[in-house]
Amino acid sequence: MREKKRYEYKPDYYVIPGETLQETIEYLNMTQSEFAKRMGMTEQSLVRIIKGEQPITQETAQKLELVTGTSNEFWMNLEAQYHKQKQLVDEHKKAELYSGWLKQLPVQELIKRKYINKVSDVVLQVREVLGLFRISSIETFDSAVTRMAAMARGSATYDTHPITAFTYIAMGLKDAERVAVEPYDRTKLKNVLHQVKAMTSELPEDFCTRIQSLFASAGVALVYVPQIKGVHLHGVSKWLSPTKAMIIMNIRGKGEDKFWFSLFHEASHLLLHSKRMLYIADSSPKDDEEREADKYAADFLIPESYNDRIVIAQNQQDIEAIAAELGIAPGIVVGRYHHLTGKWQAFTHLIRKLEWKNDTE
Repeated sequence: MREKKRYEYKPDYYVIPGETLQETIEYLNMTQSEFAKRMGMTEQSLVRIIKGEQPITQETAQKLELVTGTSNEFWMNLEAQYHKQKQLVDEHKKAELYSGWLKQLPVQELIKRKYINKVSDVVLQVREVLGLFRISSIETFDSAVTRMAAMARGSATYDTHPITAFTYIAMGLKDAERVAVEPYDRTKLKNVLHQVKAMTSELPEDFCTRIQSLFASAGVALVYVPQIKGVHLHGVSKWLSPTKAMIIMNIRGKGEDKFWFSLFHEASHLLLHSKRMLYIADSSPKDDEEREADKYAADFLIPESYNDRIVIAQNQQDIEAIAAELGIAPGIVVGRYHHLTGKWQAFTHLIRKLEWKNDTE
């Protein structure tokens, strides 16, 4: 049996409701003047409706039902379909502009990761992207990117790759919206961080979903979004509402020392800083809030009092002994050793690479 080809409907015209109204007037064998009088409106208003210069309102539709015998739902639906088709036709006239706009975005990556559907029609593809970004038109795109840049407070990644960074964050936002969480509780979040810290040493196979559940219990949607080309972020944190926050983490192929520090760093922003800002951890120069989040995360994982012992560690046993005492993964201690000594190649075999099994890439 031959497979039927599927064709997408591309409207190139629209019908003004007034044309149907004029046909109805003629069918009823009335003049426009007589029909207008029966409707209780001026003939000029009727002519404007017929020409599409004036909409059919709910009140007008109800009067049309009485005068023509055709339901008001019919006339309202006619008006709605007209506006819908007119919008599609107008959008298709901008196809060349839309095609150029799409080229600046990682559309294929978004399709591959199932954030948007693949559509051959350029206008409908644009609508898929706009839906992800939660904006109404490409004309509002630049201002949306600029607003988020202001919230990001000079992130190097956002400054150099604003559109790609905006897209990456939109991906995280879409994932976070689907995560059900309890109302935010600051005390619970602190307790969750202690539980997650203890989990780092054994690193259960399902650690990704387990820490997601723990964060959700404190009001934080933790989502994993592997990086896209041009965006090299360690993590992102943002408040979605007064009772729900979001943390975006890139987990694929990341060393555990960097991952855990980044996660606790982003959680620190939620505990310490403004609910109006967007916090991006990348290679940007540190401001006061970033330094404060760094210190909070560092001290939470490894108190500063351990630094003197860490810098003189001579072998794997020394690293593992400190890790056991702290109840954390040896790889985290190695990360601190690297930071303190600058000996970046030492003990690297103790740092596990984290992979998220649900990553569909």
